Amino acid sequence: MCRHHISLLLICAALLVLFGGACSNQPATPPAPADTRAADEAAVRKADADWAQAAQSKQADAWTAFYADDAVVLPPNSKMENAKEGIHKTIADLLALPGLSMNWQTTKVEASRSGDLAYTYGTYELTSNNAKGKPVTDHGKYAEIWKKQSDGNWRCVLDTWSSDLPAAPAK
Repeated sequence: MCRHHISLLLICAALLVLFGGACSNQPATPPAPADTRAADEAAVRKADADWAQAAQSKQADAWTAFYADDAVVLPPNSKMENAKEGIHKTIADLLALPGLSMNWQTTKVEASRSGDLAYTYGTYELTSNNAKGKPVTDHGKYAEIWKKQSDGNWRCVLDTWSSDLPAAPAK
């Protein structure tokens, strides 16, 4: 009789487990997506360094290739540009400054947990010749927002920079 009771208890326990699992209303929790922030930050840091290198060519096309199709540029002392033609002209005018020398250093890169947006900020130094041919140096800071494109490449969607020097007096 004892074996019969044990067998009956085991069958009941098995039925409870099966019945309890079948009645559960809780959907299975999908696994969290992989955290790609470190890889994304490295990719954006490299893209920004490649961009700084491309700027040395002083070719507007090489510079603007780092902008997304829907990019917005907020240059200092100038209007916002959000069309490709306007952005290209703004960059071409900058690169055409006589005696131009420039570089920038990224201070920080941070990518979103979602893996589609990142931001950078850092410092820049720019030297060009004034109207009398004398070199004038500007230094300041910049901020960029980057977006991962459908092809997996990172492109800048918002670019702004401003001088650390006091504004020139009005004429």
